[in-house]
Amino acid sequence: MSADDWCILRFKTAVALVLLGLLTLLAGIGQKTFWAPPETITATAPAGTAAPLTVFDEKLRTLHPGTVKINVKGEGSFMLAAGRPDDVNAWVGKTAHNTVAGVSDDGTALQLTHTDGEATAPSPAGSDLWVTTENASGEMNYSWNAPADGDWSLLLATDGTKPAPSTITMTFPNDTSTPWAIPFMVLGGLLIIAGVALLVIKPKAGNRRSGTPTGGGEGSPFARRAQAKAAARRGSRGSTGGTLPAGPGETAPDTAPQPATPEKTAPEKTVREQTVPEQKRGARTARRTGVVVAVLTAAAVTGTSVAAQASQTPAPSPSASAPASSAPAASAPASASATPGTSGPDQAADAPVLLDAQFRRVLEQVAGAVDAGDAAKDAAKLQPRVAQSELEVRTQNYKIRSQVGSYEARMPVRSTKLLTTVVTNKRSWPRSVMAVTQGEGNVVPQVLTLTQASPRDNYKLVSSTPLQPGATFPAIGRGGTETLAPSDKSGLLYSGEEALAGLGDRLTKADSAFKDKLVEGQSSPYIADTLAYQADVVTSGVNGTFAFTHKVAPENTVVFRTADGGALVLGRLNFSFDGTPKAEGDKLTIGDDAAALAGGKETSTGMVLNFAESVAVYVPPAGSKDPMKLVAATRGLVGAAFK
Repeated sequence: MSADDWCILRFKTAVALVLLGLLTLLAGIGQKTFWAPPETITATAPAGTAAPLTVFDEKLRTLHPGTVKINVKGEGSFMLAAGRPDDVNAWVGKTAHNTVAGVSDDGTALQLTHTDGEATAPSPAGSDLWVTTENASGEMNYSWNAPADGDWSLLLATDGTKPAPSTITMTFPNDTSTPWAIPFMVLGGLLIIAGVALLVIKPKAGNRRSGTPTGGGEGSPFARRAQAKAAARRGSRGSTGGTLPAGPGETAPDTAPQPATPEKTAPEKTVREQTVPEQKRGARTARRTGVVVAVLTAAAVTGTSVAAQASQTPAPSPSASAPASSAPAASAPASASATPGTSGPDQAADAPVLLDAQFRRVLEQVAGAVDAGDAAKDAAKLQPRVAQSELEVRTQNYKIRSQVGSYEARMPVRSTKLLTTVVTNKRSWPRSVMAVTQGEGNVVPQVLTLTQASPRDNYKLVSSTPLQPGATFPAIGRGGTETLAPSDKSGLLYSGEEALAGLGDRLTKADSAFKDKLVEGQSSPYIADTLAYQADVVTSGVNGTFAFTHKVAPENTVVFRTADGGALVLGRLNFSFDGTPKAEGDKLTIGDDAAALAGGKETSTGMVLNFAESVAVYVPPAGSKDPMKLVAATRGLVGAAFK
């Protein structure tokens, strides 16, 4: 290759490198500026069938990393509540509703599905299922953040009778990352530098003599004679006479001039051997340059294609699990219609039914209702937050106290000084939770048991039981624990119903078979006091025959698994005190408290007093040699009647 050809190739290669560098640099800058994807994507809900409830599927919150913004416009007041998907689904139940289930392929429209059902529902406001609630009038701007780990759905409603607002837009954070921008800018800069360097830096002189023999000096006689013979042969090949050149060792034809004194000439192969390598080196150099240019061109074209592809606005994918690194230009399919509240198979199974904030809010409302009822001695004020045994005991306490001023009031219920909470992770209904508090007026800590009967019911206090002095409350995991059926004995020394039945027998008979199997602390002699009271009645009541029973009320039994594999059993025993005169004309007298319920103090036919005993018993795990222990107990008079 001649020096001129080499210079031309260098110039073309340099220009190509500079151009490719500029294109690559432009692609990198473009991804950061005019090709940069938008920071957010906004989708609007289409007009749909009116319904009293609208559910936002939990997958929408994790469609893109970051916080989802929701704008809702409607007439009048409305609310947006956040809850676990299964809780939202359970509360909606059979009510007609719309579900915002996904986003369209182009990312501009929300997918709305309608489910037929009942035309109205109760107002969802104030439900214990909601972790957070936002209220608005006319318009709401809501930031959808997870209040805790796991999946969360939203419920939009007015009062349950009017249609839920239908003007809904959701703004999702978009993936604005441009991982190729910096590499493209660096690569573009390097290509430009390489091209400029190729133009400026000149090769060594020896490398420019592409066709010059290197076997000897240009001025040597040997080299000049070899070049002359080669030129003569090239001239003879181009002549019309067709005279063949003399081969090595032959004399020239007569027509060619002969030197007077023949001298040795360099063999022809010397020129060929020196010329051919130079030609090969030039060809190889050209090929290498071509390969480099081709590779750089391919890299730049590929990079530019990737840059152009990455610069397109990503279409929102409805799948919460779609990887963030997926090619944004490929539009994801729209999500399928989803049942409101549908969540992963394992997500809800282990989640506690209440978060700490929910539990504290529930306790405050329960304590407030009990305070109001106690202050007014009005059971109607208890009913929104008190039920079952606790409602019965306090109702009768109010009745007795309205006639007997000296009768002792029930221990107050406090939400402050919360010592511990026990929350079930059993997500079916009814649900039970427990708290131990010791606020103002609580001489000893008090065990509060609350139950939620159904999704649309709130938690209600079903029993309040003071801990026995000196008793140790068993350790129970606060992150959620298992609740067992009363008859379930798995991993336990006794089932819940067996434990309460054993306590009933222990309270009834001094020689009970459970005497050594169920014990109490030395400083908390509830069992001993009960047996002593019953024995004293029999001894002092010479004109009557008396019988005592302590029977389990199975509908009140709740069993929580403890940290050591045992269980804490909470429940109610119905303590019945039956008295009958021994002989005709004998009379039995009852106290003022019982008289307030029975309507009199004396009877010649007999009487029955009924007490509700709220108790808590610890059951050791299976295989343990330890006895059961009475942890908490109290009783209240709930009935008195003459036969």
